[in-house]
Amino acid sequence: MIEEWFNNLNWDVSKIEEERVEIRETLNNGFTTEISGNWSVIGDIYKNAIARIRAEVPAQFTLLGGHSSHSYINGTNMYFVYYYKIDCDPTEERTRYHDPIQNIIVEETLKLGGSMCHHHGVGKHRTHFLAEEYGSSLYMLETLKAAFDPNGIMNKGTIFPLEK
Repeated sequence: MIEEWFNNLNWDVSKIEEERVEIRETLNNGFTTEISGNWSVIGDIYKNAIARIRAEVPAQFTLLGGHSSHSYINGTNMYFVYYYKIDCDPTEERTRYHDPIQNIIVEETLKLGGSMCHHHGVGKHRTHFLAEEYGSSLYMLETLKAAFDPNGIMNKGTIFPLEK
């Protein structure tokens, strides 16, 4: 039971067939991407990411924005929220819309010194930004992972990408 739950925490293209009936009927899909940043940069992260998404992603958005749920004296998290009409085969949705939107958000966040995470973690679809996120401290994360999970079974593919 627990193994099945862990194996289905993160969705990928193969799971599109199991997507909600509502999305299939309306051809409207929605996601969030969470980031965090200091107060001095969070506004620019939001402004730059939204502008790039509108300019670079050919989607008909029904919602494009963001909100914060955890704020601190030095900064806040932000959930970018995006709903869009799907006008392609459902199996192409992730590569045509979701991944490009998420990549723009992460690129703008890292460019301004924010973090691609807050409390939800990296996930399987942002692991390609790991070196940029952690910089010179990446070796510590790799060392800890190797020490505590020598068989590579914990959160497989969630922090470090799965081998192709």
